[in-house]
Amino acid sequence: MKRIEKLLPILLMLCIGLSTSCKKILDLDLEAAEPQVVIEGNLTNIKGVQTVRISRTVPFDATNDFPAVSGATVTLRTSKGELTYFTEASPGIYESYDLAGVAGETYTLKVSVNEQEYTASSTMPALVRLDSLTATEQTFGSEVRKTIAVNFQDPPTVKNFYLFKMVLNGKKVGQIFSDSDFFSDGRYVTRDLFLSGYEDLEIESGDDISVEMQSIDEPVYTYWRTLEQQYASGNPNDVTTPANPPSNWSNRALGYFSAHTVQKEDVMVR
Repeated sequence: MKRIEKLLPILLMLCIGLSTSCKKILDLDLEAAEPQVVIEGNLTNIKGVQTVRISRTVPFDATNDFPAVSGATVTLRTSKGELTYFTEASPGIYESYDLAGVAGETYTLKVSVNEQEYTASSTMPALVRLDSLTATEQTFGSEVRKTIAVNFQDPPTVKNFYLFKMVLNGKKVGQIFSDSDFFSDGRYVTRDLFLSGYEDLEIESGDDISVEMQSIDEPVYTYWRTLEQQYASGNPNDVTTPANPPSNWSNRALGYFSAHTVQKEDVMVR
């Protein structure tokens, strides 16, 4: 035992020396991912300008200023083969004028960029009428906050998916509000659009609120629902996060193509 006790200091110094001598600096070689095309296409039932935005992703350590993609060919085809060409109105912004979608029709959008083709299809759902907006007060602990609710009748025996966009005093609210009738099929729905506080926005008396209600198909709902969940975790509207939302585009393009019916209602908060 005495010999072991004498050896302990030597063994301790030896272990310390080995631990310090074995330390290495790890030089991580993080290769930038190859940029991907991001396509955001919308077709509504309201006759007018329909828009497709095309850009590219940037490396994870760059700013979120996605470079526009110019020189693309953008066409829209109906199930009957009718073809519409979009023209580039400004860098990365492609438009078709005096165009409206029809509920029940399936549309296919094709984008050609640098000899690469990307396609996405979307079926425009039937219009579900937005009855009204109501301003209510909700209590969170000791805090009372105002919120806006949408009121509408969900059609029975049909799968319905919704997206709501809010404008507060003329400013678009970035928060995403998606919904489905999984638990409310055929019922009258009152859905509160809670502001999470991420954008430091709060509804007050005298505010002017506008809400756009979109009836969307299931793949588009899945896309927005995934983004909404990322918003709740702190990654709003970020299509370059590691968990990219499921896109309905082919050839690994990011983004979405949505053919949807749309309507708006306004309310002044009292």
